[in-house]
Amino acid sequence: MSRFIFRPASVADRPLIHIWLGLPHVAKWFYGQGLENTKQHLEAFFQGSSSSHYWLGFDGERPIAFLITSSIYKTDDELAHWCSEEGDAMTLDMLIGDTEYVGRGLAHLLIQNFLISTFPLVAEVLIDPEATNTRAIRVYQKAGFRTLGEFIPSHSPHSHLMMRLNMKELLLENKI
Repeated sequence: MSRFIFRPASVADRPLIHIWLGLPHVAKWFYGQGLENTKQHLEAFFQGSSSSHYWLGFDGERPIAFLITSSIYKTDDELAHWCSEEGDAMTLDMLIGDTEYVGRGLAHLLIQNFLISTFPLVAEVLIDPEATNTRAIRVYQKAGFRTLGEFIPSHSPHSHLMMRLNMKELLLENKI
């Protein structure tokens, strides 16, 4: 049984999410057009018109993380060329918002718990940290993501790594 639980974000969570997005350890990576896109898509999600899904992660009843997922449509999605498995694929982005949880070595477990509990039938998950975000890259590698390559996304002038996690491998490693 996981110590972490997850639920879709709600309008009542907006103030907390906006506070987290403004924290120095988050604002370093969520900025400019990417931050604006996140806020706009979050509002669309609250109104039921977003293709992305927004989640809060909790340690017990304490909110500690914000997660964003979206499906990859392999027939016409620009991300499809990064996919290699048969079956559904998705993207993940996340941040630890509660500053008491930053640097405690729990983020990889939170990611694994989230994916196993919420998306066990997905074949693969893509995540794309900035290439200079070495802390996030280490967390994602520890969670099971492997680097596929480097690219510059449309929302940022900075190089990002594309990383992929094979869900079958994650489930096998966790004996699920």
